Amino acid sequence: MRDRKFKGPVAGPVGMYLKIVNGKETYAKIAEFAIGNGNLDRFIVTNHSDLELMNKLRKDAGCGYRDCPLYKISPRATKEKYNTHAPPDGVETVTSVVSVENAMVFNFLVDSCKIDESALADSKESSEDKLLNRDSGSGKYSIRGKVKKVFCLPNGDFWQVNKGLLNIVSNDRPLRQTIGVDRSAAIESAKHEMKAIQKELERNNREVKALGEQLQNAKKEWNVRNKQYGALTSNISKMETLLDELKEQAETSEQVPTIDTTEFENDIAVAEEEVDDIKRKESTISQEIESLQPEVDELKKKLDETATRNEKILDDLDKVEAKLEDIVRGQNRRQEVVDKCRAKVQEREYALIQQEEVVKESKELVAKTLDTARRVQFKTNRLEAKQSAKHATGDVTAVITAGMDDEPSEQDLESIEIVEPEYNSKQCEARILSREKKIENEKKRRNLSEADPVVARDKYLRAKKDLDSKMEQIDAIEKNVNMLMNDVKQRKRRWVDFRSHIAQMTNISFDEFLQKKNSAGQVEFDHDSKQLNLIVQKDNTDESTQTNDVKALSGGERSFTTLSLLLAIGESLETPFRVMDEFDVFLDPVARKLALETLIKISKEMEHRQFIFITPQDLSNIKTDPKLRIFKLKPPVRSDKVGGPQQQTLDF
Repeated sequence: MRDRKFKGPVAGPVGMYLKIVNGKETYAKIAEFAIGNGNLDRFIVTNHSDLELMNKLRKDAGCGYRDCPLYKISPRATKEKYNTHAPPDGVETVTSVVSVENAMVFNFLVDSCKIDESALADSKESSEDKLLNRDSGSGKYSIRGKVKKVFCLPNGDFWQVNKGLLNIVSNDRPLRQTIGVDRSAAIESAKHEMKAIQKELERNNREVKALGEQLQNAKKEWNVRNKQYGALTSNISKMETLLDELKEQAETSEQVPTIDTTEFENDIAVAEEEVDDIKRKESTISQEIESLQPEVDELKKKLDETATRNEKILDDLDKVEAKLEDIVRGQNRRQEVVDKCRAKVQEREYALIQQEEVVKESKELVAKTLDTARRVQFKTNRLEAKQSAKHATGDVTAVITAGMDDEPSEQDLESIEIVEPEYNSKQCEARILSREKKIENEKKRRNLSEADPVVARDKYLRAKKDLDSKMEQIDAIEKNVNMLMNDVKQRKRRWVDFRSHIAQMTNISFDEFLQKKNSAGQVEFDHDSKQLNLIVQKDNTDESTQTNDVKALSGGERSFTTLSLLLAIGESLETPFRVMDEFDVFLDPVARKLALETLIKISKEMEHRQFIFITPQDLSNIKTDPKLRIFKLKPPVRSDKVGGPQQQTLDF
């Protein structure tokens, strides 16, 4: 605890390691309900030192003992997961619906929550058809396989068989799901493909951007050239219009002007030269436009190709997404096939184990039958020897020797050889009938039979019927005895497990309550001598303050220790009402305040229990609320006449 380092593996909270198997999301809520919501918040440790360190860390973080509960498992349970049975046909179990990679968490769920014995079904009717058996003779019920409890959709109702009786419990609380679906492999694969597509899309975007810049430059150059061409065309049109006007004026003039036209002719010549020059520029610009047109067409073609390529990339992206969905669905189908194959393998292994048990039972039966046959042969040999001695001496008493009727030893039984019979069953039956006839004839000859054969046969049949009836009763009694013995053994094992669990939880709770006063402690249950031993450490950081004798503690320390023990044991008693009378009379003010605060906090957290505390101390500094009420007795009123207290009532 001082170096704040764990000495063994630690896991938690449990819910962080759980995932729902892909394709089995329907059973997620009832699987979580079967595990129990309180178990998903647990932290798991493997030794007492880590348990103390976790308690210290929890205390430093300000967590209550129910906020992040702890569980201690054996270090052997951290190496590999337990081998659990496959679910019965037609139903699921929590182990087949929930995926757990961590061995510590899986073994904790098997040990504490019995997830391999909790079946999940679509409905109560279908689960009873597939799992419930009923004995037609006794009318008692049983569940097939290793299942102990069956949870049903949609509300989480469950049923179980207890002492041959079917118990059905309905769930009124709403179901919730906090465990996610295990799609990590599909997500990783999709991420890799998405990265490759993203890189290709970025490369295509860069090409589109470059082509767009080229197109923009070509458009700008086209606009400049187009403006120049428009200006030249406008000038040409103006000059042609002016020339036509001058020609029209010259032709329509009725009188020849007498003025000198040399200047106009020069202007016309200059204008014609300018027109020729403009036409040459127009031709040049047209040629330049024609020379630039292929480049523009090529750029348009590249732009169209880029747009087509982008559309193709988008189509490919849609195809890849569809393919990814197909891969995910295929992965789900493959996972279902793998799960079915695993289930079949487990069934085959279970069938093999059962067959080995049958072979073992058959070998034991053969050995038992062989032993019985040898004992019968031993008695037969002794009887033959006795008959031989009787015929030899003629005196019956002479052949009864010491040790003749003793039980055979192992050497005597081993010395008897195994003889293969010379006759089959039918021949033996024929010989038996023949011998019976000889016996009957001998009885008749010696007048040992009834005078009337019918009466003798009736007596024989009645005696045989009584014998068969008694033998059937004996077989039934033996079966009942075996069943009761097995049931007693199972109950004893379960009782030992419950007793160990209660002792462990009481020890943890006892230490947690003492930690609130900076102390530590341990409860040792001596089940053989039926004794309860307490080990208390006054200072949880100083081992020299540890003591095994509670009488060595002060009155206040002994009262607080007793209070902690009662609270710890009360967690396992499951009593609906708890009453404590004057529990704080020997406590000092600090311990009394701490004890009251602890009791009030625990009482408020356990809403399914009702606590009643009786104390003569002042409680005026405690604030009441809807969950906490204080009832105070009126002080006794002394009668002047009698001199004694009158009846007291409660103040509300």
